[in-house]
Amino acid sequence: MFGFKRKNKNPNANVLKQMDGREIKYVTKRVRNDDGTVKEVILGKTGRIVVIEDEIRVMCGAADVFRCKTEDAQYYMLLSGDGITVSGVNSINNAQMDIIVYYLYHRK
Repeated sequence: MFGFKRKNKNPNANVLKQMDGREIKYVTKRVRNDDGTVKEVILGKTGRIVVIEDEIRVMCGAADVFRCKTEDAQYYMLLSGDGITVSGVNSINNAQMDIIVYYLYHRK
């Protein structure tokens, strides 16, 4: 009647739902060199993205490659739809990281 709408805590909650539980083909990390060029280094292969409560975890094999709080992270779907870019402070090594996660099967 009054048009009250519940405000969503996380505006990118739909992106989180889409990436939760997805299988990973491989994960790369962007490394910026001193001369300004950008290089991608492979962090791991064959794994899964898991969103547990308020934390994004990227696991390759049995080891965690990336962990970050959802409110501290920025994430964007790739235009091709075959992955996602996540930027944030990795709680494993306390370093700012930009990673690109490529899905195993992106067409469903």
